[in-house]
Amino acid sequence: MSVAFEQIERKALRLGRNERTLLGQELLISALSSKETEIEKAWYDEAERRLAAYKAGRLKTIPGEQVINETLARFSKSS
Repeated sequence: MSVAFEQIERKALRLGRNERTLLGQELLISALSSKETEIEKAWYDEAERRLAAYKAGRLKTIPGEQVINETLARFSKSS
């Protein structure tokens, strides 16, 4: 790795968790093709819509354990 990379990495690792997350997202987006960026943006927008619906009480949630158990039960019946 270059000296510049190592310096940037050291500085980035001193950032807070949220700042590192945002930086990572920006770096990832910059490395994606335009088509991949469009897909990533669509998923991000969907996640934001779902979070807003959840916070507004318009979205029914299901515990993860229940989803896993129901999925396993479906697959065991079809085998």
